[in-house]
Amino acid sequence: MIIRSGGIKTMVVAISLLAPLPVAAQTDAGTLPEIEELALTGRADEARAALLAWWEESRGLASREELQHALWLRGRLTIDPSQAVRDFQRLVVEYPFGPFTDRALYRLAQEAYERRDTEEFERHMASLSRDYPGSSVLADAEAWVRGVQLAPPPLVVRAAIPEVTLEDQDDAVMQSDTTRYSVQLGAFSNEGRASALFDLARAADLNVRLVRMPGSSLIHVRVGRFGTSMEATVFSRRVTGLGFTAAVVRDTRDEERVRSSFRVPNI
Repeated sequence: MIIRSGGIKTMVVAISLLAPLPVAAQTDAGTLPEIEELALTGRADEARAALLAWWEESRGLASREELQHALWLRGRLTIDPSQAVRDFQRLVVEYPFGPFTDRALYRLAQEAYERRDTEEFERHMASLSRDYPGSSVLADAEAWVRGVQLAPPPLVVRAAIPEVTLEDQDDAVMQSDTTRYSVQLGAFSNEGRASALFDLARAADLNVRLVRMPGSSLIHVRVGRFGTSMEATVFSRRVTGLGFTAAVVRDTRDEERVRSSFRVPNI
């Protein structure tokens, strides 16, 4: 386009700057709304895998609201109750008055009620009532409280937690039908990514395996077999301490083995 000013011809070049697509849209991770849709339609395994991919590939350039959404999704989707509590607490502490913080407070109040921690339960409910007076979540929470007050809180029997070491993961003691629990490090549609995580876990001296599950196209990366969720949870914390993301699963009996790093001991 040419503009004439004072008899001098000035060439103006209009340059269209194409804004880059959001990082999540450039990867196989999917966007957070897409992950939310997977979760809402009952495709939890796929939602977890997509969220893990988003976390690894897109978190660095995510907006503040996207980070909150991702924490909320991870807290909802994880099978590890302690991970859920940590994510909901982060929303409350790091993102006060955020779009997901009232929901996180509600979940924390429910979790405290299940533990019969009256002081923490009342603190979360008071925060929800004080800081989010017009929230629909507050109305849901108050309705829930009225419902649970009709019955006494559940009795929580705390059994002694056995010490679970890395050696307890051996497949040699995991063939019983009673071992339904396991610890999952990830689930991927891409076999290369599953193999990469497999190699990392094997290098950490974990007896890792790749499996497929009925009704899922994903390759699941898992370690250990346990008879109780408590044993699996204790072990998952040790695996997390090694730097892995870990979640307790309870469908071990349905696994179809793809590859294993189990080493048969010398006899």
